[in-house]
Amino acid sequence: MKELLQYNKSLLEVANQKLKRLIETQYDINHPGPYFDIVNKQLDYVNTLKERIKLINEKANYNE
Repeated sequence: MKELLQYNKSLLEVANQKLKRLIETQYDINHPGPYFDIVNKQLDYVNTLKERIKLINEKANYNE
């Protein structure tokens, strides 16, 4: 369980860095749709990882 938690935390760290780089990126003002789609997908992924980590922590605390 500990390894799974550590793995997901490292995935979250990488996903947060990618989201930060996406937000800092210049995008085509005339066609912002694809840019915002990518940012929204990355934000959804980050939120999914946060929920997964929360769930793993709850399960770990419940099993102790």
